[in-house]
Amino acid sequence: LKSKMGEEGATAIDAGQEVVGEETKARPATTGEGAVEAVAPFGMPHTNIDGAGDEAESVEAVVNTVKLLFQAFSTSDSQMFSGLVDPDARFVRTAYDDDGSPDVTSYNKEYFVSTLKKTPKGMLQEKVTQPFVQTRDNLGHVWCRYSLAVNGEVKYTGVKSIQLRRTVQGWKIVNVVDTVDP
Repeated sequence: LKSKMGEEGATAIDAGQEVVGEETKARPATTGEGAVEAVAPFGMPHTNIDGAGDEAESVEAVVNTVKLLFQAFSTSDSQMFSGLVDPDARFVRTAYDDDGSPDVTSYNKEYFVSTLKKTPKGMLQEKVTQPFVQTRDNLGHVWCRYSLAVNGEVKYTGVKSIQLRRTVQGWKIVNVVDTVDP
């Protein structure tokens, strides 16, 4: 079971592996007798998932939802985007002002839907690397590095945190928070 996020330069995700820097390592057992709590990328702990359903299936579905979200951006497909995102979703960008003060900007789903309707297909290209996926019950989380290019020129890089919730229609994006590297 491997899923690939993004296109070139993307990292394969396997429910039995994790990516730390450029290295892929076997993930320690997190359930059953002798389970250990391992340190994951960015210091996030693995959690015991007893009773949480099929982890590999959930991870694959979460990854697929995130892949489709970035495909919707690349193709300026506002309908696809809208179908993947919860109606109350928030998108938050954290950065620094010119004077070094923290700056936070929030957007709602409709901001991106209307922006994508006006954006030419292929104008935006977002790539994700070093993804780390966690699922438990109806909660999914993807933590990754990203780069966003506009007309082929990289404008932003940083870290992205994407939270999803499981619905009867499948996984939906509920929050996206990212940093902007200086």
